[in-house]
Amino acid sequence: MKTLLIIMTFGMEGSVGFGEGCAWPQAMTRCECAELAFDEVARRIRDGASLEEVQERTGCGRLCSACLPELRDHLARRR
Repeated sequence: MKTLLIIMTFGMEGSVGFGEGCAWPQAMTRCECAELAFDEVARRIRDGASLEEVQERTGCGRLCSACLPELRDHLARRR
């Protein structure tokens, strides 16, 4: 299992950031556990597979499931 540590800073004026010179993190674009890009999941669904079938065949979203909310958002934006 992979661990992600995020250290946030809170400025005097109420702003929130990730330290000096750091930008907000990019949205997740792939399942790291299955090493599968969300665009590949979307392609397989366009080709006729269900999300459940893609998950069963690849393991995407099944090992730690941390990517599922962003994967579902990614797929919803492409409908």
